[in-house]
Amino acid sequence: MRSKNFSRLGLLLLVVFLLAAGGSVAYFVTSETAHNVVSTSGVSIALYELAGPAEIQPFHDLENITPGTTYSKIPYIENTDTEPVWVRAKISLIQTTGDGTETPVTDFSSLMTLQNLGTHWLLNSDDGFYYYDSALSTGERTESIFQSVKFADTIGDEYQLATYSLTVTAEATQVTHNGTSGLDASWTESGGI
Repeated sequence: MRSKNFSRLGLLLLVVFLLAAGGSVAYFVTSETAHNVVSTSGVSIALYELAGPAEIQPFHDLENITPGTTYSKIPYIENTDTEPVWVRAKISLIQTTGDGTETPVTDFSSLMTLQNLGTHWLLNSDDGFYYYDSALSTGERTESIFQSVKFADTIGDEYQLATYSLTVTAEATQVTHNGTSGLDASWTESGGI
């Protein structure tokens, strides 16, 4: 009987020891969390609009235009980023009537035409953007998108007392791991420049 009690006592002590050892392990368990910040950068470009054949003066708004007249307007894009970028540009026209109503003009050929379009710019009729045909390295600039705007010889009465805003919007996206041209690159929603 003594041997049975001794065995039970030994078993009980073993269970107590195992529980105590398990409890001791809990005191040596700890937790750590590593916070690693991974950030992305945007791309940066500059859009310039110059006037004059010497391309040295900034473009200024036109007032009291004359039918049939051609005005110099020379927009181009420069890569101000540290990495190569694809660029694209959209040209839009907004009419503001005398009462302040604004209307987008989708076909402005009866009012004006863009002259001397750059040979490296490709119009994508699906989205209306002009895409530059090669990537821009740091500090590199595109050729001008166009050189001038020619107003129609006969501008009708519907254009009188109205203001027109011809806007060039430029966008850029990274080249690295992003297609083989601007046309097949992934373009996320952008506010442009």
